[in-house]
Amino acid sequence: MMDLQAATRRIAFAAALTGSLATAGCGGNSPSNAARKYLDNLKGYNYPACYQQLSHKDQLDRSLDQFLAQIPLAPPVSRDWFRSVTSTVRYEVSGERMEGDKAHVKVSVTRPDLALWERTIDATVGSESVQSAAQSSLGSGTYPKMTYDDNVVLVKQGEEWRLLVNFPLKDEVAKLRKEAVESFHKHDYDIAIESYKSAIGQLESSPATGNDGIKHTLNRELAHVERVKAEIPEATAYFDKLTVEDVDMKMGASRTPGIFGKITNTGDKAIDEVQMTVTYFLGSGKRKKEVFKEMHAPIATPLDFSDFARPVLPFVPGETRNFGFRLQAPPDVQEKANPDLTLTAIVFTDSSAPLPKPAQPSPSPAASPATGASPAAAAAPAAAAAKP
Repeated sequence: MMDLQAATRRIAFAAALTGSLATAGCGGNSPSNAARKYLDNLKGYNYPACYQQLSHKDQLDRSLDQFLAQIPLAPPVSRDWFRSVTSTVRYEVSGERMEGDKAHVKVSVTRPDLALWERTIDATVGSESVQSAAQSSLGSGTYPKMTYDDNVVLVKQGEEWRLLVNFPLKDEVAKLRKEAVESFHKHDYDIAIESYKSAIGQLESSPATGNDGIKHTLNRELAHVERVKAEIPEATAYFDKLTVEDVDMKMGASRTPGIFGKITNTGDKAIDEVQMTVTYFLGSGKRKKEVFKEMHAPIATPLDFSDFARPVLPFVPGETRNFGFRLQAPPDVQEKANPDLTLTAIVFTDSSAPLPKPAQPSPSPAASPATGASPAAAAAPAAAAAKP
């Protein structure tokens, strides 16, 4: 009887052990563990291992070198900042669910709020090197942080769970976002809003790894554009708070004609973007006819992180800036027509970053390229109309 009881206990123990080993084996090959492995490799800079975890289709879509420029769930920074910023990112896997032949793993991401971090550093470092101040803040953990939900989508291939990324979808979304940002800087807000919504809709219709993080960014930018659009009446009323002086049309450093001047923000609001329009007219009185128009943005603050490649400083109350931009009208128009300079749009600063102290005007710049968001000129517009 005792031998029978001992044998029964041994059988029960063996069955329990077999069950626990089977469970452990299942867990080791679970979607959540596959996601954790990918994130551990990402944090450990083991990019070839990350690449090997992609689905076969994604590996066909991208070589390893191409993957390195578009790593899913990595912070959106250049190579210069990639390792130092990635080292600060915290990923927490918080659950999985099955949907057909796919697994969806939720990932909480905490990382530097890049745009806010850049503005904060630029506003506060003074004469200190921006690059070293930024690296110091990463080391001390004093940078502003953001937390959002991202996702990992996996498919079973053989015995392994592989990440489904859908790079062609990411490319299309990136194209739509680029169009939205360009439209925003041209102050075509309705077009920008439509492009953002189209990009978000595509991400929602085809779930893939990293889609939720991209949606988080797009929704933030969309909300900003919608706020700017709603502020148009207030921004237009603020035109009177901007005064322009010393406007002149002359040859720039590149030996092309440009318009130069000085602008002062006499109001109480900081400004991220200013659009000026130069309109050329022939004739006068009833015969006055518009023959050409060109837009310039001597102040244009980027929506996203610029890798500390340029100063991100709003035009603050009490500040005076010099401006200059290159004219693009055909030579015969510039020779025969009379130009009028007007302020046509401004965008108020919408950031919790501290505002910089007003800087002293720098020497008058050379004429900058005439683009929708000219980065070379340091300045701002005319009040209502200033004729050079």
